[in-house]
Amino acid sequence: MGNDDKEQGNTPENAGPGEAPPAPRQEEPPTLEQQIEQLEKLEKDKRDLHDRLLRTAAEFENFKKRTKKEAEEASTRGREQLLKELLPAIDNLERALKHAAPGDPLAVGVQQTEKLLLQALEKFGVVRFSSVGKPFDPSMHDAIQQVETAEHPPGSVAQEFASGYMIGQRLLRPAMVAVAKAPAGDTSSVQ
Repeated sequence: MGNDDKEQGNTPENAGPGEAPPAPRQEEPPTLEQQIEQLEKLEKDKRDLHDRLLRTAAEFENFKKRTKKEAEEASTRGREQLLKELLPAIDNLERALKHAAPGDPLAVGVQQTEKLLLQALEKFGVVRFSSVGKPFDPSMHDAIQQVETAEHPPGSVAQEFASGYMIGQRLLRPAMVAVAKAPAGDTSSVQ
């Protein structure tokens, strides 16, 4: 054996044929302080992991709630868009009925069709509201003109060109109206 062999020692890699590798060196058991330190580290790791798990579970619950809310909002927007697209057809049926001769069989059919459509809308929470004679409310009415009239007080709805509709407690479409104003020369409202 040369100097190099002495420096390398008798390891499994350099053990000669028939030589047994040396027995593994036995390490000393950890001291009580080392064991306590290791236990405290494991406890801290456990708490950190538990906290991360709780945060992940909370984030997942928030994600599920947010996703459900977004899906409901998308469904509501889609339903409202479809309902808004149907309203002009109902307006036209209403106009046709205003100009139809009384007792006209075609008008009766149009009236029944309008009634069926309004009933279908009611199943989705959509109701038509009337505005004539009520005070003008910019959140419910879309004023397209003013008319001089003594029939209605100034600032109230004198005519309705298209009905307004509510869906639940929300406005689906404002009513298109004419707002009353005092006739020219009428000084009874000005004092």
